[in-house]
Amino acid sequence: MIPPKKRHADEGNVDSWLMSYADMITLLMCFFIIFVSVSEPKSDKFSAVTQGLASQFGSVNLATPFQGTVQSLEGIVEAHHAFKDVAIEKGERGVEMELSGQTFFKPDSADFDDKQIQLLSEMVDALKKASFLDYHITIEGYTSDAAPQSALYSSNWELSSIRAARLVRFMTEHGIPANTLKAVGYGDTRPKVPNLDSNGSPIKENREKNDRMVIKMERAQ
Repeated sequence: MIPPKKRHADEGNVDSWLMSYADMITLLMCFFIIFVSVSEPKSDKFSAVTQGLASQFGSVNLATPFQGTVQSLEGIVEAHHAFKDVAIEKGERGVEMELSGQTFFKPDSADFDDKQIQLLSEMVDALKKASFLDYHITIEGYTSDAAPQSALYSSNWELSSIRAARLVRFMTEHGIPANTLKAVGYGDTRPKVPNLDSNGSPIKENREKNDRMVIKMERAQ
């Protein structure tokens, strides 16, 4: 004889345990999200990411991202024996280069010296390797107080501005995005050193130092 089935007193809340289970899962998920968000990255994985960037862009330090650009520029300048004509500095926000105007341009002209085209091209290629960063480049033109001996330029304002614009055009032609570039001409209004001595006589070496181009590559705000 088959025994009769027992009737449960109340079957209305048989799935109530699911609510507690769901609450527990939600709490665990929140715990692991917080845990991961405050945890430090694994050094081996962080190193692997850095090495991957270095293989693509050259030597890259995520804390000082322009360091690889500086090293590349210094290597190029050294290979061309041009440290006398190019100064490179690394600041908190980027890289600053100073080029001798008398070396990179023809006398009293905004035309490049043909012998410097290869060096300029290699330096622009080094700047392009920082394309993984959001940056902008300002080209500043400066001159000495000596008036241009050319009918094409009536003032140092014109000469310095056109030189800056010519260098901007050179960079865009070699792959630097135009929207990252700006050209500025200061003429002879911001000399590094005095153009004249105490007697009012020209100082040739100082005039050569004041005749310069400055390239500032900085991270965007």
